[in-house]
Amino acid sequence: MSRILIAGGGGFGLEMYGYLTGALTSTLSSVQRPEPTMVGILNDGPDCEVLRKVPHAPYVGNIQDHQPEPGDAVVIAIGDAAARRKVAQMLRARGARLLTYIHPTALVADTAMIGEGAIICPHSIVNAGAQVGENVAVNVFCSIGHGAQVGAHSVLSPYCALSGDSVLGEGGFMGTRATLFPKVVLGANCVVDAHSPVKQSAPDRKLISMRGQYLVLDNRLAPKA
Repeated sequence: MSRILIAGGGGFGLEMYGYLTGALTSTLSSVQRPEPTMVGILNDGPDCEVLRKVPHAPYVGNIQDHQPEPGDAVVIAIGDAAARRKVAQMLRARGARLLTYIHPTALVADTAMIGEGAIICPHSIVNAGAQVGENVAVNVFCSIGHGAQVGAHSVLSPYCALSGDSVLGEGGFMGTRATLFPKVVLGANCVVDAHSPVKQSAPDRKLISMRGQYLVLDNRLAPKA
């Protein structure tokens, strides 16, 4: 029996477990999938969201203690860029093979490049000539424009967009609905706050945020109780 192991038992791990065990046949580009295949959970302790909500999911052990077996492939379901890098380096040092996962509803151009260990979640688009680095997590409904680049270990939250020829450097993080404008270049380890449009390039280790006023007002059109 071959094994696909999900490293991370939180919400992202729960989503990946659903993708990998669901009715749709996943595209698993870094490992052939002989039958049967077990999908197991690696987490630092068995008390995690995946196992609470899916009690029958097999718990394989701690990430820190994992020793790969022949035929194993690991998908890193962690939404923090620095943690993704740390776990990937640790597992690779032990000879682990990282799974490259592309959901069948995602659209990836023939001329795009997808790095080892990258995750492309449902309904995302990777356009012509785009480059997605190793161990990148691209969540649902993201758009990576023509010629855009996503650096290794980066994380794109749902509904992010990289416009044509834009660049998110290594270890970057984009919050939900964040957008890079065309040809904008961000250095390594930058964070873009949710709903923030990025119109100018920035060097390494910058936090970019467009924080408007948050209002809670009475709905005067609602019927009164």
